[in-house]
Amino acid sequence: MKNTNDKFKIYEFGIPAYIPSFEEKIVSKPYVLFGENNLQPQHSIDMFNFSSTNRACLNAVINGIIGKNLLIDGKEGFFMANSMETLYDVYKKVAVDFAIHNGISLNTIKRRDGEGIADFYHIDFSKIRSGKVDDYDYVKEFYYSADWTNIQKYKPVEIPAFNLRGEGDSQVFYSFQYQPNQKYYPLPSWIGRIPVQIDIEIMNFELNNIQNGYFPSLFISLNNGTPGDDEREQIFRQFEDIYSSSNNAGKMFLNFADSKDTEPTITSIAPNNNADLFNSLNEIVQTKILTAHGITKPDLLGIKTAGQLGSKQEIIEGYEHFLRSVIAPKQQFLIREFEKLLFYKTGEVHKITIEQNELFEGLAEPVPGVEEKVGL
Repeated sequence: MKNTNDKFKIYEFGIPAYIPSFEEKIVSKPYVLFGENNLQPQHSIDMFNFSSTNRACLNAVINGIIGKNLLIDGKEGFFMANSMETLYDVYKKVAVDFAIHNGISLNTIKRRDGEGIADFYHIDFSKIRSGKVDDYDYVKEFYYSADWTNIQKYKPVEIPAFNLRGEGDSQVFYSFQYQPNQKYYPLPSWIGRIPVQIDIEIMNFELNNIQNGYFPSLFISLNNGTPGDDEREQIFRQFEDIYSSSNNAGKMFLNFADSKDTEPTITSIAPNNNADLFNSLNEIVQTKILTAHGITKPDLLGIKTAGQLGSKQEIIEGYEHFLRSVIAPKQQFLIREFEKLLFYKTGEVHKITIEQNELFEGLAEPVPGVEEKVGL
């Protein structure tokens, strides 16, 4: 915000680029804060829910990770993870968390003899917080809350970390891929989230403009004298609260004046090619979101590229690249974790493989190398 002659103020609005930080911000708490305000997982979920492009990308990743079917030792069948769910049921839930948050959490229940696990269940990754490492750099406990925005009502519950030799029958199996300088929490693989925020704000701005009649931006001059500093600041703040941000796009206002001489002067500031600006910005944002998810062919999401007619072969090649570079590594990580859980549950080594989805029905040719990679 800048001052000019103490009578005119220019407000500069904007959201600074923000990359979440996971330091121990509140030393009096036993858990480590997960991002700013301890709500980074909810921010990631909001980015999933409210950006159409980001949601389409994440759904493509989720469906790719889940695949067509899950096989154990090359066989199709029902292997129960707990009394109600198969291993594949739990895997599907975990796949959603892994695509959005880049980490997984499960609740394991020890066998009575303590030599393995009897059951395991999915835990919503957004509801888990990590305890602090001990002298050996090991986290011994995690904390669960049904709603981290209201911990007075939903008090965090301590649950031991997975350890068959540790205390507690109910434990948390918590895992994410190694990332430099991230000891407690993973960064989403699509961490460049500013384009996603812009996508949401563009949609929000346009929606509010439509709902409020597309009134143009205005320059307002109040002609009933110059108020004192405090009163002037209050007026500025009122206008800021009413008209700033995309939530207030297109709103009108009402004024009362004693006479023509004191009525405000309102000058319309005509937009310069707003439609072209938003279309251009939307294309840039869309490209950056697709890039963050490793999707090189927008056709895979049903997004057409202007001036380009992608052939079936080009789409197939784009899908193969998507499977190799994005889906297969994620499947490989999850498969290794679930093979560990199977070993702890059965005491035997099992091999899990994922049957890949077919891009086109009846496409018989497998993606070379992908099946072998995800079944390691």
